[in-house]
Amino acid sequence: MNKKLLVLLFAVALIGCESMGPKTQTGAVVGGALGGVAGGVIGHQSGRGFEGAAIGAAVGAIGGGLLGNSWDKQDKLAQETNPNYITIAGIVDMAAKGMPDDVIIEEIKRTKSVYHLTSETIDYMKKNKVSNKVIDFMLSTSAQG
Repeated sequence: MNKKLLVLLFAVALIGCESMGPKTQTGAVVGGALGGVAGGVIGHQSGRGFEGAAIGAAVGAIGGGLLGNSWDKQDKLAQETNPNYITIAGIVDMAAKGMPDDVIIEEIKRTKSVYHLTSETIDYMKKNKVSNKVIDFMLSTSAQG
């Protein structure tokens, strides 16, 4: 496959991120980077490192973008229903700032935020230091909403 064509396709895909939501953009960039590394390693073993990296980056960007897009849609829908809704990013930010679990939970209650968490979202929150106590409370909100 032509190397210039692969680079051009990848560049066009990244330019498209301009009109995407913030989580879609982040997912596409992170997925592209991880996919590129994995594809490069796999492709190198068959003597086609560059092509493997390009294909891996494209597949990773698409997969990461789709996951991020679903999070963007969930946030948008929740904020349309409840303007006080605290996004997943907001919860992660509170945890990163060292806000106690009980304070985060009280904010979720106060804003009547409801969450329908996926395993990917839970993994993301755990990797970003959101406690199991907060995650468990967030999971319990889906039964209320």
